Amino acid sequence: MRILVILLFAPMMVFSQEKTYQTMRLGIPETGKEPNSIEFAKEGIVIDEKLCFRYELKHDVFTEYGKSRNYYEITSLDGKLVFSGIIYKNEKREWEGMVSFPLIDKKGYKNSKIISRKDLILNLSSSQVINNDCTINLDNLKLFYEMSNENKEKSF
Repeated sequence: MRILVILLFAPMMVFSQEKTYQTMRLGIPETGKEPNSIEFAKEGIVIDEKLCFRYELKHDVFTEYGKSRNYYEITSLDGKLVFSGIIYKNEKREWEGMVSFPLIDKKGYKNSKIISRKDLILNLSSSQVINNDCTINLDNLKLFYEMSNENKEKSF
């Protein structure tokens, strides 16, 4: 009887632990290059089973936003900075993120749905910015920035 109970409840426990992640739908034109799979591995970001980007988390770094306890950089495999961001708690003690997009010379991106690197990468890939061949669609990155930036100051 004990085994039957475990077998009946085990699938429910697994199901309840799964998290569904909903990305933003901005209506950016499709390119046909949307990744089929994204993994966040120790060595970096893997897209369709290919290592595409490196990820580094740094602590207590001085940035254009001030001192940050949680600063990250996402670089291409040849070391070029693609995205950088900070993760911090606001005055209400809620987590927020601020992202810079050096490829289009934009800083100060904020969106309540994008706090972590995972949030950023999943939303960029679903918005046709990160392609399945490890490239960045700069036109769609500009559209993404303009359409979803909640920061009233936009770029600073």
